This record gives sequence, structure tokens and C-alpha cells, in this order.
Amino acid sequence: MSGMAMPPTNAQLAQIYWIFAGGAIVIATIVNIGDKLIHRQRIAAASKSEPNPARPKNALIKVWAAITALTRELSQATIHAPIPKYPQLNLPPLGRILLIGTNISLLLSIAFWKFNLKSWRTWEDIAVRCGHMTLTQLPLVFLMAGKRNIVGALTGTSYERLNWIHRWVARCMFITASCHMGFFLKSWGRYHYIRKKFELDIISRQGLGAWCVLLWIILSTFAPIRNIRYEFFVVQHVISYIGFTTIVMIHVPKDMKQWVWVPVGIYLTDRVVRTLYLVYNNISLFHKRKADAAAGLFCCRATFTALPDRATLVSIPKPTFKWKPGQHVFLHCPSITPLQSHPFTITTLPSDNKLEFVIRAHQGGTRRLFRHANESLPPVASKAVLVDGPYGRMRALEQFDTVVLVAGSTGATFTMPLLRDLVRRSCEGKIAARKVKFVWVVKNKGQVEWFAKGLKEAVEAVTGLQEGLVVEASVYITCDTTLTMDREGGSNASSISSAGASIEKPVLCGGDRCCCTDTVQEDEKAGTSTSSTSLPVPRNTCTCGMPGFDPANEVVTSIQAALSLPESVNIKTGRPALRALINKELEQARGEAAVVVCGPVGLKGVVRREVTGLCDERAVCKGSGADGVYLHVEGFGW
Repeated sequence: MSGMAMPPTNAQLAQIYWIFAGGAIVIATIVNIGDKLIHRQRIAAASKSEPNPARPKNALIKVWAAITALTRELSQATIHAPIPKYPQLNLPPLGRILLIGTNISLLLSIAFWKFNLKSWRTWEDIAVRCGHMTLTQLPLVFLMAGKRNIVGALTGTSYERLNWIHRWVARCMFITASCHMGFFLKSWGRYHYIRKKFELDIISRQGLGAWCVLLWIILSTFAPIRNIRYEFFVVQHVISYIGFTTIVMIHVPKDMKQWVWVPVGIYLTDRVVRTLYLVYNNISLFHKRKADAAAGLFCCRATFTALPDRATLVSIPKPTFKWKPGQHVFLHCPSITPLQSHPFTITTLPSDNKLEFVIRAHQGGTRRLFRHANESLPPVASKAVLVDGPYGRMRALEQFDTVVLVAGSTGATFTMPLLRDLVRRSCEGKIAARKVKFVWVVKNKGQVEWFAKGLKEAVEAVTGLQEGLVVEASVYITCDTTLTMDREGGSNASSISSAGASIEKPVLCGGDRCCCTDTVQEDEKAGTSTSSTSLPVPRNTCTCGMPGFDPANEVVTSIQAALSLPESVNIKTGRPALRALINKELEQARGEAAVVVCGPVGLKGVVRREVTGLCDERAVCKGSGADGVYLHVEGFGW
């Protein structure tokens, strides 16, 4: 008997789980390091004027590219299964399903290993082990929740991209917690002892209380509940987790309390680091040279300007920190939105020496900001604000041969600084990119004014250059009876109009529909478009808020003139044929390409499916020789 190997204890099995979890983090860290090395290699090749710097040259990089392409295709693939009442409801990408499925399978395999589920003698042992596996996941839940995230720093992943892992690991923890309680109840039920057990045993009551709090946490994290009132969700979520952790700390035996203290330490560390950054970035004492003399205690002061289509431009001069294009901050204005802090994408570059945000008014704090800007024309005295950030990570786009930027409405707050940064780097000669395709889909003509100046400067900066970055920009205006401009009048009305007209709805041009919702495809010649439908296209394709709006007549020219947009910026009515547009750019790429999308859920889903489908058709990872495609889908909302 002494020579027989002892089975692993529950504590050892918990360590086995963390070997797998830690191994996944290590692999992601290695991939991040490899991506950074490839970035350096490509930029160095571009600085030496080597041909096609974004194309793999040696065998090792080709193998890396093939593995990366295969992983991307599998992880980004989606199953489109729309429900009639919820057309935007789709299954998550395959990569997320596989990752969470693997985690659940691993947990349940460890929890039930070596146990006979049919034998009542093992039920309480199973319950105890499931309790161990529940506690084992608690540190991972907190690791994935922090804004200043060490896992994100190692893997090059932004906190909001780890947040879904945070939610799903918590749901997996609820499954094992339910097994923990369920098998105890099943064992006690054999003797009709459940009620008496809860009456006599305080530990059992503590466990039931912890399970109920965890159930509420899980239910409240689903989007329909979470989005009802986000500020309330955040407060109750923190309070609920504090309550859950406290009950668990009391419930578990002494030799397992380290599994609770570690998450507490992770949470406190994140809060302390965030607080230090917040204090340093916002208190004038640390930035006497940059702080305005009238700034007082807080060195960040903002002005608010009303823009067309219920948008607000928030401008903060002399920022106290650096950031990268595409990053965001949490903005808090105590005098306008007390006790509220919302994430907004930075639309400027560090070289502009100012922070700017374009914020569309919806409900709550964003509506208050717009109301303040609308009632303060012209802009009055600035307001003190607190800035928490910057946050957000993505692969550097200057390393790709071709970059396709797709934005819907305020999604341009993310893609516009990326475009401007690529143009800036091209002028400095620090770029491997050869071409950028900028696509912006807006609901009405007023939204074009938000970034007309930045778009004009970006296009003109590379116009006429014999060598360097090529920039193609297209703006698609879509409208129907619910998406038209100029419905509310006042300062929200667009400054662009035809004969000063303002209408309630677009003039229908196809009987009962507006042709601005048709899909149009770009011709080889710039500035032209063709409808993808077989229906006859009338002379006036769509009003889009202006009588007589026709993409082929002088009205488009008048819009470009009003916004000082170059003629090379194509303004079209309708929706872009994304598959044909992206495929064209990928076919012409001379190396790895990047597709970046930010906007509504529907737009992101379409781009994700089209890019995945095109990679499969082009057999990127199957030895066809086609170059890989990096896809970045930026979150839009909470």
C-alpha cells in the first residue's frame, strides 16, 4: 500500500486549473511580444526603403504569419442566426465560444474527476471539490476586471476586451457554485434534512446567502439589465461584489482564505494605481508649468460647443499626459454631471496639444453636456473636469501595407485619429503602410461637419506626393424617416442646406422607400457609384434632408464646398458594399492588411463576417500565398 500513489488533493487540483489559466496568459504574452518584434522589423525595413516591408520575408516569419492567420480566422468566425424580433442578436465569435467552452470543460472535468456521480457516498465529496473550484476562479475574475490591468499589459489587450472574460468567468464560477450547493442539497435530501440543516448550521446559511448574491450579480450583468441605467449598475455591482466577497470570507475554512485575500489585494492594487494616476493627471500641484493660472485645484478645464445632430465638442487645452490614437478616457464634470464618469474616445493627437471629444447626446450625462453647450452659445467660461486615463490598446497600424478604416456615425471618433496619425507618420517617413481607405457611414449630412476639417487636412497632406501614403476617403449618407436631419431645429440644425430648406422627412424616390438605404458599389473612377439593386435608379436618388440631392449633380459639390472638402473625398448616398470594398483593398495589398471598424453593433457584425469570409475565400492560412488580415473591432457603448 505504501507504494501506491496518493490521489491529488483538492488544493492540488485547484493549482492544476491555474497551470492551464496561467499557460493561456503566457501564450498570449508571447504572441504580444512576437507582434511587437514584427512591428519593429517592418518599420526598420520601411526606413531602409525595402520593397513590401509588410510582407513576410523569411521562413520563420512566414510560419508565424500562417499560424496567426489560421488563429484569426477561427477566432473571428461568427454564426449568423438572427431572430425576427431581435435582428441584431448574433452569437459571439467562435474564438470566444471556444475559450469559454474550454474553461467550463476544464472546470467540470476537474470537479468530477474520479467520482461516481450515481453513488450517494461521493455527493458531499463532489460538493467540497466544487467549492474549491469556485474559489479557484475568484482571483481570475478580479484579474480581468481592473482598468489598470496587469494581464492587459502583458498580453497587449485593453481592459474592455478582457471584461467579457471577467463576466464569463464569473458565470462559470456560478456554475461550480451551484454544483457545490446542489450536491450538498442532494445529499441532505436523502434524509429530508435540508430545512433542519439551514436552521442549525450557520455555515450553510452563509453559503446560501453567497449563492444568492452571486446569482444577482450574474443576472445584473446581462446587457438588457446592465444598460437600463449604467451608473446604477456600476454602484450596485461594486457593492454586490463586496458583499459576496465578505460572505465568502466568513464561509470558507481558514486554509482556503488565501483564495479570497488574493482577489481583495488585486482589487485594492487596481484602485490605488488608478487613484494615483487620477491625482497626478488632474491636480495642478504636479503641473505648475502647464496649469492655467485660473485653474485652481484642478488643472484640466473644458469648454463645450454644440455641434450638428445633437453632438457636443468638449475641448481641454494643455493636457497633462500623453496618449495614443484610438485611446479613450473617463471624463467627469462635477458641475454638469455630478457623480458620473463616462468613457469617451480622444479625437485629437498629442501633437495637437489639446484633448477633444465629440459626444453624441443620448440620455443621462451626455444629454446634460449637450444641453449645457446648447445653452451657452458662444462658449462661455470653461468648467473644471477630471480625466481618468488614457485606456485602450491595439496593434500599431503603421506596420500594415493597407489599412481599411470603417466607421459608423460617432465611430469616426475612433477611426479619424488613426487616419491622422498614419498621415503624420507618413510625412515623417516612419511607416510601412502604403494605402489607407477611410469609410464613414453617417445618418445625415450634419454629422459630416464633425470631422470635416480633420478629413480635409489628412487628405490634402498626402495629395500630390509622388511617393508615400495614399489616402482614399468615402462618406456614405444614409437616411430614412427615422434617421433624417434637422427634425429639432434650433442650434442643432445643420449649417449645410440647400436653399436654406429644412424638412421633416426625406422625399421618397422609390414609391415607399428612400434609396439612401440601398447598397452602392464604388466604380474604378473616383466619385461615382452604382446601385447594387436591380431597381431603376431615379434621377433624384435621395433627398437626405435636402430637396434634389443627387450624387451626380452639383449638390454634392456644394456640400464639399461648404465643408471645404477636397473633390477627392467621395460623398455618396446609400450604404457601402463592404464585402466588395474590403475585397478590392485586400486584393491590391502588397503585404499584411488591417481592417478596423467602430460603430453600431450591426455594422461591426457585418464587417467581422465579411473579413472572415474573405480570408476563407482567399485561403490565407492554406498556402495560397495571400497575405493575412488583422481585424480590430472596437467596442461601441458600455
